[in-house]
Amino acid sequence: MHADMQSSIPVSFENQLAAANALFQGNAPARAEALLRELRLRKPAREDAAMLLADVQRSLGRLGAASETLFDVCRANGFEPGLSLRGAQFARQCDRHAVAARICDGALAQGPVAPELLVLAGHVARETGDFETARARYAAALDAGIDLDRHHVLGALANTRRYVDADDADLARFAGHFADTRYSLWSRASAGFALAKAQNDLADYAAAAITLREANTMVHAARPWDAAAWGGFVAARRSESAASAGTAPEHDFVPVFVVGLPRTGTTLTATLLARAAGACDRGELRTLRYIADQLVAGGHLGSPSALAEAANLYRTLAVQDDEPAAWYLDQDPLNFRFLHIAAAMFPQARVIHLRRDPRDTALSLWSQDFAHPDLVFAYDFDDMHAYMAGHDALMQHWKQALRIPIHELDYETLVSDPEATLARLRDFIGAPARGPETGADTIGERAPVQSASVWQARQPVYSTSMGRWRHYASYVPELARFGKRN
Repeated sequence: MHADMQSSIPVSFENQLAAANALFQGNAPARAEALLRELRLRKPAREDAAMLLADVQRSLGRLGAASETLFDVCRANGFEPGLSLRGAQFARQCDRHAVAARICDGALAQGPVAPELLVLAGHVARETGDFETARARYAAALDAGIDLDRHHVLGALANTRRYVDADDADLARFAGHFADTRYSLWSRASAGFALAKAQNDLADYAAAAITLREANTMVHAARPWDAAAWGGFVAARRSESAASAGTAPEHDFVPVFVVGLPRTGTTLTATLLARAAGACDRGELRTLRYIADQLVAGGHLGSPSALAEAANLYRTLAVQDDEPAAWYLDQDPLNFRFLHIAAAMFPQARVIHLRRDPRDTALSLWSQDFAHPDLVFAYDFDDMHAYMAGHDALMQHWKQALRIPIHELDYETLVSDPEATLARLRDFIGAPARGPETGADTIGERAPVQSASVWQARQPVYSTSMGRWRHYASYVPELARFGKRN
């Protein structure tokens, strides 16, 4: 066939889609995006093109645009339930809960949907503080027969209200599932944590302790923790160093890492500081741990170019495509494991290290149903003690080895005197005091809370969690071994 005849043959949609994917994989995302936009104009209902475009946009830090792309394809398909579930999951992972809610609402308006979409809609509502809507979505999912071995809805339901009535129907439901041997140990344990939360709300500490002991035993049996591996991890971090990224500090971008043991107040601190300082709260960003894993596994800690590339990636995923801010809060508490890498990438960074009475911390950890495998130490007091020791050793090492400033913050100080504490934190990160004319509608206030602290972070600051371990002291004698904080 003649060459000019070949050039006149239209290239198929599928071939162009493959070409766009090749551009994306070949590190040419801008060209891939341009081609995908053309394809989307031709066939706006094609999910494969929309999903690829959203992946490209997300890789460029444009998570808002990526989420809107998924909303558009869901709308073009009449909010088909399966596609809507995938689209809303993507938007939620991007912390674009408003978009995820619009997708869920669009699907729900079409008629009956799978219970999995109802659960997702409940999570989206709960994580933005709309607890009544969340309860309604979870109740509908339960009525529709959601698989409770795969979806721990009862634990989520328990964290949508404070229980004041022992005859509340939720308690009977939690207790029934907790005792039902037809379900997996982990599913039953999740209901146990829900039941214990309600019992604690009702000040029935003896019953809550019994429930928690059984629930933790279940999970510990199903998901053991490797203390030796943790000890090796801590030793490895203390023995290594990271090269400087070699770039000048960018004072228009100041990452603030809010770290500490889980359940020490990192979420509350970031939420309040975002409001007080006009900072952007990115939640538990999880980017530093990804970067650290890649640098360590690849042996790149000594490479300034690799650290500079990593710093650019972190900044891209922190800044994203909404209104800019001078300070970006990363409240992933487990970032304490990689502060040497944070310091190498960003010499202008600030670290706020949360501390809390170890007995309250231990009890709070023991009271939670955590989904992430990094937190399986929380189901056994010996494991918890070993993890805390590793945390303390690493933090002591970072204070001696790193040049970035680390502000020690006691949780008890924050909740007993939040105004003065936040003023000191503003000074620490270099943020001016905010006058009433600045308003309160900040990015940080709108940040969804996906951690186990979702209920607490949406409540007014209260001090009832201080010394809570004393209610359990006679029922959980193991708490005494954690002693007071030094």
